[in-house]
Amino acid sequence: MKKYLLLCSFLCLSAASTFAQSDKPWFQLGIKAGTNLAQLKTGNFVANGSYSGSTLRENLKQSLDTRTGFVGGIYMRFGRTLYIQPEVLYTGKGGSYLVQPIDANGQAVGSPTQVKVKTENIDVPVLLGLKFGPLRVNAGPVASFLIGSNESIKEAITKYTQGSVSDTFNQAAWGYQLGGGLDIGNFSLDVRYEDSLSNVRFVNISTPNGSDPFKQKSKNWQVTLGMKVF
Repeated sequence: MKKYLLLCSFLCLSAASTFAQSDKPWFQLGIKAGTNLAQLKTGNFVANGSYSGSTLRENLKQSLDTRTGFVGGIYMRFGRTLYIQPEVLYTGKGGSYLVQPIDANGQAVGSPTQVKVKTENIDVPVLLGLKFGPLRVNAGPVASFLIGSNESIKEAITKYTQGSVSDTFNQAAWGYQLGGGLDIGNFSLDVRYEDSLSNVRFVNISTPNGSDPFKQKSKNWQVTLGMKVF
C-alpha cells in the first residue's frame, strides 16, 4: 500500500511540475551585458619569410596575460525546459603575445617585446540549453566576426618590415561556448567558457614552404547579466 501511495504522490508532483512549466512563456526576448576575460593562443612560431616584400625574421610566442573587454547585445529563447537560445553580441576581446627578433641563423637578437591586441567582434552564438528549475546549462557553436582592432599589432609588424597592414577582418572565426546560468524573475546571470575552433589571422606572412606560421585562436570566460523585455 505504501508503494502505491508513493507512486501516486510522485505522479501528482510530476503533473503539478508540468502544469507549472506550461504557464511559462515559450518565447523570450531580452538584453544582456557583461565582461569578457580573453586570452590569445598563438603557440610558438618562427617566421623566416617575407611580409609586404620585405624579409621577416621573428619568433612569435604566446603570452599568458589576459585582456578584459565589454560584451553586450540581445538574446532570444525558444522553449521551456529544453530550449534554443540564439544571440547577437558586441564583444571586446584580445590578449597579448611576445615578439622576439631572430637573425638568419635563428638566434635571438635583443629582448622580446610584448604586443597587446584589442579586437572588436560581433559574436553570434546558437546554444542548446536545459533548465532545472531556476538553473540552466547550455552549449553550442559561435560565429565571431572581427570588425576592428587596435594599432599595436600593425606597429609591431611594421617595425621589421615596410608597408602597411590592410587585411580585412570581417571573416568569421568559429568556436564553441558552454556554461550555465541562473534565472531570477526577469533577470538572468550567465557564466560561459568560449574557445576557438578556427584560426583568426591578423596578417599574412609568406614563408619559404608556403605556410602561414602566424595564426591565432582566442579563448575567454564571459560573465553577463540579462533582463527579459518580452
